[in-house]
Amino acid sequence: MKHLGLVSVSFRQLTPEEVILCAQDAGLRAIEWGADIHCKPGDAAAAAAVYERAAASGLDCAAYGSYYRVGAADAGNAAFEDILDTADALKAGIIRVWAYNKGSAEVDAAEYAGVVADMKRICAMAAERSMKISLECHNNTLTDDYNSALRLLDAVSAENLTMYWQPNQFKSDEYNRQSAKELRDYVTNVHVFNWKGKEKYPLAGAMDLWKSYIALLEGARYEHDYLLEFMPNGTPQELTSEAQALKGFFLS
Repeated sequence: MKHLGLVSVSFRQLTPEEVILCAQDAGLRAIEWGADIHCKPGDAAAAAAVYERAAASGLDCAAYGSYYRVGAADAGNAAFEDILDTADALKAGIIRVWAYNKGSAEVDAAEYAGVVADMKRICAMAAERSMKISLECHNNTLTDDYNSALRLLDAVSAENLTMYWQPNQFKSDEYNRQSAKELRDYVTNVHVFNWKGKEKYPLAGAMDLWKSYIALLEGARYEHDYLLEFMPNGTPQELTSEAQALKGFFLS
């Protein structure tokens, strides 16, 4: 474990300053800043101010959650140069992206080749700034299954291409444990939540399950930040109890 932290988009209704205060009050140590609301691509000055305020509060930048959809030219992506500049301003060593805008069973060979080419392009750009690109395990993308994620990692074959990990709320606990085992050496950060299908539950109810995931993820190639993503009811008032549960995962 590196740090316990928060994904800023858990509280899209709050300002960056309010997100920082929430994380600080909950005793967390890192924030993944989202590009859709809190740190928009192309405004490096605003991102630098967010970084300074967070650093003054003892909070590291776990990553920049860019929402860039690799290979999807029609997805309204920001220019990757702007994403890099914003990540630089945040002192983010990792940029989180999504692998295309279709599931792994839906793409044809030409689409797949386009994703691989764009992935190689942005990995090369990030490498010039000593940054990693991390793919999120996300439904309706090419990383919706750990086998397809491994295939994509192999096809791109970039040293700085890595993975986030999170349990898939629509699949079994057994699948999720196998996913953690197979992807562990690529994983940089972990999104933490307790969801079953579309229902969100308090994290404290998944103590044993999350301990089994952590046992598989720890001791791998990279140290991980464990980042709380969304609250059961979406309110900042829940963060303290959710953070307490997260801390409990690492106590014997």
